[in-house]
Parts: sequence; C-alpha cells; structure tokens
Amino acid sequence: MRPAKRSLEPEPGPHRHRRWLDLAIILCPLLLMPIQGLAAATSPQALAFAISLNSPPLAFKRGGVVKGLEVDLARALAAALERELSLHALPEPRLIDALRGGRVDILLSALPGEELTALGLTASTPVLDSGQMAIIRTEDLARFPRVIDLKLTDERVGYQRASLGARLVQARLPRAERVPFADATAAIAALRAREITVFIHDATTAWALAANPNETELTGLFRPLSREQLRFVTRSEETQLQRELAQVLDEWRRSGELERMIRRWIPIQIRISDDLNR
Repeated sequence: MRPAKRSLEPEPGPHRHRRWLDLAIILCPLLLMPIQGLAAATSPQALAFAISLNSPPLAFKRGGVVKGLEVDLARALAAALERELSLHALPEPRLIDALRGGRVDILLSALPGEELTALGLTASTPVLDSGQMAIIRTEDLARFPRVIDLKLTDERVGYQRASLGARLVQARLPRAERVPFADATAAIAALRAREITVFIHDATTAWALAANPNETELTGLFRPLSREQLRFVTRSEETQLQRELAQVLDEWRRSGELERMIRRWIPIQIRISDDLNR
C-alpha cells in the first residue's frame, strides 16, 4: 500500500495558525534588517555643541528655556549642516577640556588663536568683535572718569573664575581686591548688593545692560580693556567640519543672517576707547 500523500495546504485548526506564527517570527527580522540599516545610514550625526549658561545675552536659561545668541548660532549651524543639534551646558572652565576630550564637537570662544593652536584646536573666522569691560553702579560713574582710575583702584573688583576677565584683573589691576565668582549672574547680583564695586566681564554683558530700558542701577564704562573675537572652535583634526563651517559663515555674512542673529540679542554695541593707560 502506498503511503498517503501529504497535502501542501496548511493544516486546519490551531496547528495552521502556529505554523504561520513561526514563519512570521523567522521572516520579520529579515525584513527589518535592511530598513534599520538604511535608517542608520541616513540619520544625520548629532552636532554636539557646548555652551555655558548664566552668561546673558550669549547663553542663559529663563522660564525653563535655554536661549541666547550662542543658542541661536548653534541651532542655525546644525540646520545648515543638516545635522541634529545636541546642546551640552557646562561650566565655562570645563568647555575647552570637553572639546579636547571629544565629548563635544564645537563651541564658541574668545581665547587667543595661538593659545587654541597650542591646545590642538582651530578657530573659525570671527563671529563677533568683543573684549573685556567694566560694569559699575551708575551712581559711581564719577569715581571712574578715566581708564587709569580703574587701573589704579583698590576697590573690590569681581570677575568670573577661569575667564578672560580673570586674566585681565590679575595682570592689569594689581591694586584691586580681587573677588572671584562662579558666573556672571552671581557677580551682577553682588554688584547690586554692594559687595563689589566693579565687575570685569565680556563686553556683551555691558551691552545687554545698556539695551535694557529698565536698567538704571548698573552701567558699563564701555571702554574695552582688551580686544577679543568670538569664534567657533573645533578640534584641529576635524577638517571636514571646518570646511563646512567656513562655507556656512560665508553664506551668513553674504545674506545678512549673521548680523540679524547678533542684533536680536545685542542691539547696542558701544565702544569709547580701548587704551587702558589713558
């Protein structure tokens, strides 16, 4: 007797459903593999951008929202490069180490070019001309009619730790009683509270006070105590990113986009004199 032929049709009942389920389990990973691979290949690499908060108008947090010129520049750059943006808020003294260590890709800095080169970093063309300025209480304007009066002061002078302002105070205000602060926000509060007489910080901070119509208590002296340029900084080996960055900056300058972003946060820029010895 010949054995009965086995049907090629799926068996009825629960066995039929079990076989289709087994087949689906086998095929699903095979069908998903090419899709996952394509997604990985086409997803833009995130641009890790480091900022230091508590430095309005460059970067600060208000109402739970991070904002400022550096934030706008970071977003616009990521969009131009067609990359996702990953913002990393760090204390200012840790920014350069984070970049050198590969934890972030890019940041904005006013450190001198030769110092950046020695650290294995490369700066872009300038984004903003800046410098250090003195901020005082408006009632004290008569006490500092000349820059030399600031240079020779023995008053309490505040500065942000590990900043270019700290370097200037140490090098050029030898008689001052030096008072370090963690950030500009704390120093401004101390100035209002009369715990210090002068605060040395980026010109952008003084300009932000000048642009605030409600600010009558504090004012900048608007005499740059140093010349600095804010620039994008990357690791020197990131040549592709540097080329793309240069192209984006050129386009922003031609279109006026860079100036528009700056004026949104810094509508007023005042410079009276840059000679500390006057």
